[in-house]
Amino acid sequence: MRRAKDNREVPKRYYRPEQTTCPRCERILKRCYPLWRKYIVFLNGRYLVVSMGYRCPNPKCAGYKRVYASQAARRLTVRGSSFALDVIVQIGYWRFWKRWTVTQIHEVLTQERHVPISEREVLYLIGVFLVLLRCTYYLRLEEHAAYFRRHGLFLSLDALKPEKGNTALYVARELKFGLVLQVTPVLSADHQTLERRVLQPVKALGYRMRGIVSDDEKALQIAVVHVFPGVRHQTCQVHCLRDAATLIVEADQTFKKALKQAIRAPFYAACRAISQLALEDPCQAVLNTYAELIRSTLTEGSQPPFALGGLRVFEDLTRLEASLTRSQKKGGILSWSSCWRWSNVADPSRCRIGVSSVNGTGWSSWSGGSTHPKTVSRAPRGAVSNARSRISSPTWKRMPSNILTNPRW
Repeated sequence: MRRAKDNREVPKRYYRPEQTTCPRCERILKRCYPLWRKYIVFLNGRYLVVSMGYRCPNPKCAGYKRVYASQAARRLTVRGSSFALDVIVQIGYWRFWKRWTVTQIHEVLTQERHVPISEREVLYLIGVFLVLLRCTYYLRLEEHAAYFRRHGLFLSLDALKPEKGNTALYVARELKFGLVLQVTPVLSADHQTLERRVLQPVKALGYRMRGIVSDDEKALQIAVVHVFPGVRHQTCQVHCLRDAATLIVEADQTFKKALKQAIRAPFYAACRAISQLALEDPCQAVLNTYAELIRSTLTEGSQPPFALGGLRVFEDLTRLEASLTRSQKKGGILSWSSCWRWSNVADPSRCRIGVSSVNGTGWSSWSGGSTHPKTVSRAPRGAVSNARSRISSPTWKRMPSNILTNPRW
């Protein structure tokens, strides 16, 4: 059963109209009654906002029945929402400028800011922010109207096309300031429809068109020639690079799949062995850190044409192997690096730690011991030793490529 909120200790905020005198008789306005009261959640807490109504005290005045309200109170939030605009704007900033997920935004609001909000409400307020942002496009267009009249504008045309038979969304965007000029859902993407519904509204703005950038869509090219004759039309370089890198991306996907298949079985065996270690074992925290980094590495995605997921996974695993090798040489860490057979996928001719003696499950035959060598040779006084390998980095990209050396004490 849902319980009612305890509002006994909620602080109150009173708002009065900005106008203090009657515009007819110039008498000081007097308070009559509260117009509305509402619980609103701000970034610094929850408040009961009360908007007080004021009117002229002179019954003979022509504006006696008029009630004046506070405009600042109306601007606190949007209609139908109990969250203030500062919360909505902060959520939108974190989502679209900081690239935070809904879960991250919810954790920061509830744990650090102590704002009473659910993940579902965060998702809803993101949609409200997008609506408010869309409403400001006309104001931003008017703000830069003088620049467009003097210098003209460059236009980019692109479409979001789902499966065939569904509506495609065409977006016309200005490239200098990133303003969206036209958003049109189109079911039939022939050049007559694109001329009438996408390009003609942009031409009606009256600005000089200096150049157009789009993908290599034939219907769009024909429509641009008809609506903007003589304007330079360039194919998007990102689309060209993606098309040119199709074969490379396919090979990278195959390489990434082979890497995952080679490492998945021994990795799960290693995780099971780590879970059997005692809690007071100092090696458990180190190995758990390696395991978490491997797990995050296997989820690396691709952003073609340049950021290829297979190569990124290979580089991360290479740094992992080097770190494990350094730890083995120094001793004091469990011998689990011999389970990695992933290196043979990239180069079968190279013999790495993956070809060492392992059992059938891909895990070294150790019983909780360390990899200290049986015979230890002491280095002469004044020699240097390898620095400790950094295993606490949150991502492999931040791990150092060169390990510094410290003097041996």
